Formats: sequence, structure tokens, C-alpha cells
Amino acid sequence: MTFAYASKLTAIEIFPAKQTTHIILNFTQPTLYRFFSLENKPRLVLDLQNTQLITQLKTISFSDPNIKLLRSGHPVPNTLRLVFDLDKMATHQIVVEKNKLIIEITRAPGARKISLPKKKKVIVKTPVTRDVVIVIDPGHGGKDPGALGPSAIEEKNIVLAISQQLANLINAQSNMRAVLTRHDDSFVTLRDRLKLAHKGNADLFISVHADSFFDNQSSGVSIYALSKSGATSEAARWIAKRENNSELGGADLSEVGQNYLLRSVLIDLSQTATITDSLRFGTTLLDSLNHVTRLHYSHVEQAPFVVLKSPDIPSVLIETGFISNPKEETRLRSRYHQSQLAEALFKGIQEYSKKYLGNEYVAH
Repeated sequence: MTFAYASKLTAIEIFPAKQTTHIILNFTQPTLYRFFSLENKPRLVLDLQNTQLITQLKTISFSDPNIKLLRSGHPVPNTLRLVFDLDKMATHQIVVEKNKLIIEITRAPGARKISLPKKKKVIVKTPVTRDVVIVIDPGHGGKDPGALGPSAIEEKNIVLAISQQLANLINAQSNMRAVLTRHDDSFVTLRDRLKLAHKGNADLFISVHADSFFDNQSSGVSIYALSKSGATSEAARWIAKRENNSELGGADLSEVGQNYLLRSVLIDLSQTATITDSLRFGTTLLDSLNHVTRLHYSHVEQAPFVVLKSPDIPSVLIETGFISNPKEETRLRSRYHQSQLAEALFKGIQEYSKKYLGNEYVAH
């Protein structure tokens, strides 16, 4: 018998430590689960209903003093079981963050064994259906023209035209909504662009640009996600600013008080998962763009761009081509090529949403 899985477990990340281990599980959508412990050969067991494992456990590399082995199985049809074989009995906590489960396993040296409930069941309620929000960020604008082409065409105008066409395609869908960080030739600071993404409750963020290089033969599309160095500096900023500490990606940080270490761990976990999602998102967009234009890089690059530093929103920056290349400048100013780029980006968004957000979108 073949089952239709409601959710997919796409990634498992383990952050080992001497005292407390953090594990983050990424799903395509919320799932029902139960978590319980077994004292005979210390184990923690996680059962996930209607969930399919699409990552390979043998590819997960970790050396952790608390976890000896991670294995999977199916105790009953349509239920995925993950078993964490422990060095010693430990306490555990779970934090639900959007389509993620963060598990904290703590071992207290010398403490007596703690008997946990045989079946600790927690139901994750499926969120109320709403439009998937994509924030589109046309680069530059106003007093900042961006790069200039050989015929003096300005980057800010090219990327606004592409962004507006992409927004129109998205807004034509009944279950998607586009938010532009600028609608006209206006100047918006980089930090204000980030604020608009959070204010708009964005699910995805795309910053649209056109590249420039002293070698006017350079050509092709590039996509960037945030680098780890950029994430580290942004984590420090979030921790330092109290107003940003109350909520992060659905995880309530107010409950951890002024515990700097715990705040930093939660923010770092969120950022690591978000960078992973951003790389997947960028790869999906590249695959789609490859059908309509040349790729400058065949894989997603990483850099510390400010507009990509949202710790809880998958974010990419796309260089739609080299405006410094006379032939590519001609293409970029073409309404037809702009439409091709916008449609390819839209198809990439659809594909990513279908595969990782658990939604299918059909153009009307």
C-alpha cells in the first residue's frame, strides 16, 4: 500500500556540546509528533505521523558526547520513528518554530536518572491558511542609481521593471501575495528593506539587482545567499538590540529572559536553518533561470549582503545579468527578456513552495 505523506523531513542538523546537544529538524510543513524516553539502554524516541524522511541518516556527520547513534524506522505504517541512543539518561525540551522542531538534550553529571512519561504527546496545530508572502526588493533607487550600462541605462530602472512583472505574476495567484520594498524611483535604506520583510510577515525574500564588472565580457545570472560570517555578525546585532529579542521565527525568546548564551544559541540555530533554506531556494531559482538565460555561476554563491541577514526568512539576492556587458545590457532593457526572467523566477518560487513549503500553486 502506498501512503500520501502530509509532511517531509528534509534535514537534520546536530549541534554537539559537552553538556547540552541541540538538534534541529526541518519539515515541509507542521507535523504531529510524540516524544518519550526509555531507560533500558537509554534512548529518546521521536514518532512523526504522516512524515517521510527524504534525507539520508548515514550522511549526517557528528561526534557528540550525549548521542551515540541516530537511527530511523517505521513502528507502524505511515509513522516515522527517530531513535537517539544516548550515552546516559538525559532530560529534553522541544521548541516548535514554524516548520521546525528544535530538540535540546541535556545531561547533568552525577544526577539521578529522570523518568520521563512513557508517552509524551504534543500536538502541533496546523496554522490558519494564509497567503504565502514573497517580498521582492528592487535594488537601489532614488539617489542611488546602482550600476550604469554602456548606454548609461541605470540598474535601478531595470531591476524595478523585472520586480514589478514578478510581483504581477505572484499577485495573480489566489494563495500568494507579493510585497515590493519600493514601487517607484525612491530610495530605501538596506535596513528598512529588512524591516519591510519582517513587517510583511515574509515567507521568502528576493533582492533583484544587475551586476557590473570592469571586464565588459562578463555575463550571466548569479544568485547569492548569506554567508556564515554575515550571519554571525547579524546574530550579535539581534542579541544586542532588545526590541528584536522578543520573537524570532515563531520562537518566543522572551521566556529565556536575559540569558545571553541561550538567546545566541536559538538565534544561531535559526540562522543556520535559514541559510540552508536560502541555499535550497537559490538552487531552485537557478534551475529555473537556466532555461531562459546563461548562468554566471552554476551554484549559489554566499556573501554577507545586508539585505540577506534576516535570521528567520529564506533570502536570496539575484544578479539578473551584467549591465556592463553591451550585449547583456541590450537584453536586460528588453521588455521580452525582462518577462522571461520574471516568469522563470516565478516558476522557481512555485517549485520551491511545492517542494519545501508543502503548497502547490497553479497559475490562473
